Amino acid sequence: MTENTFISFIESYKSFTIVPDSSLDSLISAGILLKNLSEHGWDVRVNLDPKVIVDYTDDPAVLLNLQPLNTQKQLALKTTSTSSITALVVTILEKSTGGVSKWDKILAIFSGLYRGYYDFKGGGFRGIENTILNELVSHKAITEVVGLRAWGAKRRSLISALTRTLIPFIPGITGNPENTSRVVKEVFKVTDPQSIRLKDVVSEEDIKKVSELVKRISEITRNYVKKDLQLQLKLVGDFYVQVEEYGVSLEFEAHEALGSLVAYESSCLDCLLDILMLPFSVDILSQTLVACNSILDYLAVSLSTQIGEFLVTGKNIFECDENLQRPDIIVDILQYHNILPENKPVVFLCNGEETAVLRELLRVGVKTEEAYSKCTEKQLCRV
Repeated sequence: MTENTFISFIESYKSFTIVPDSSLDSLISAGILLKNLSEHGWDVRVNLDPKVIVDYTDDPAVLLNLQPLNTQKQLALKTTSTSSITALVVTILEKSTGGVSKWDKILAIFSGLYRGYYDFKGGGFRGIENTILNELVSHKAITEVVGLRAWGAKRRSLISALTRTLIPFIPGITGNPENTSRVVKEVFKVTDPQSIRLKDVVSEEDIKKVSELVKRISEITRNYVKKDLQLQLKLVGDFYVQVEEYGVSLEFEAHEALGSLVAYESSCLDCLLDILMLPFSVDILSQTLVACNSILDYLAVSLSTQIGEFLVTGKNIFECDENLQRPDIIVDILQYHNILPENKPVVFLCNGEETAVLRELLRVGVKTEEAYSKCTEKQLCRV
């Protein structure tokens, strides 16, 4: 799809429905479209229910990472192999509506990181996020840092940050404080490994120890999974973000914030609705960070057990618990490492019922209309 195609569509239809899939990239894109087009006079709404694509095929709609049934009235925008759909939407809106907010652009960077499109070794994104990033760096809204991509590394002990990190998922470390403590103790040669904090690692000798830690962690993961997860690349590099928007000032680590959004989306059935509203207020991210802080350690333990079993047995059925009410985070973790089960979806067992998210049904080749018809208004589908 070209920029001109999108612009022509929205100029032809001043009123239409936006239907995203449940990926973070699509949800953020939908929120950005809703906010910006509404501000410029369009009558747009977001509907997560895929049945509207089936039941109202003659009504104009923009589909985000979903397949159309009527290509004349339903415009499909898709993530490419180089750029997130959010970056595409932000770029087009800036040209067609006269500008988007700095917060929208930061969210585009989030989506690029979510898709795994930033190469910290090479120092750039694969696609159009690079242009957005360069602008944000020039305005000192984003700073790239060389360090461990562990959630909360700037604020928490190294052990705590590593054990709660879910993306990248670290077999043998995520959800395993005992194992993590032993490795940190051995590498840093200290009696109290909880005392090690990345913010205090400044000497050349300590930086070498962090490099040794990454190598040791990569070696540990080989005891749990045959596939090379490329953790030596995926564990290094992050961004610090500073944003002041709509009267709210916030400073955070990009991957921790991204992880909190992914975890939050799966923590309740309706939480993805809050993700849709993220472009409207920076404060929603602040609230999400607080909400997830209390559940991440429990979630890490639960997922480390279930994903660990998947890595060993290939079992594609995962169970819900108090802090895990949707399977989206499981799909995201496995997709990030390119280890989604072949020819079968990630299945979620909750209260005796087996479901899968819509995007999983489409991934494994279920016919489009059949997949849409199997799903609830929150894109949980019968399997």
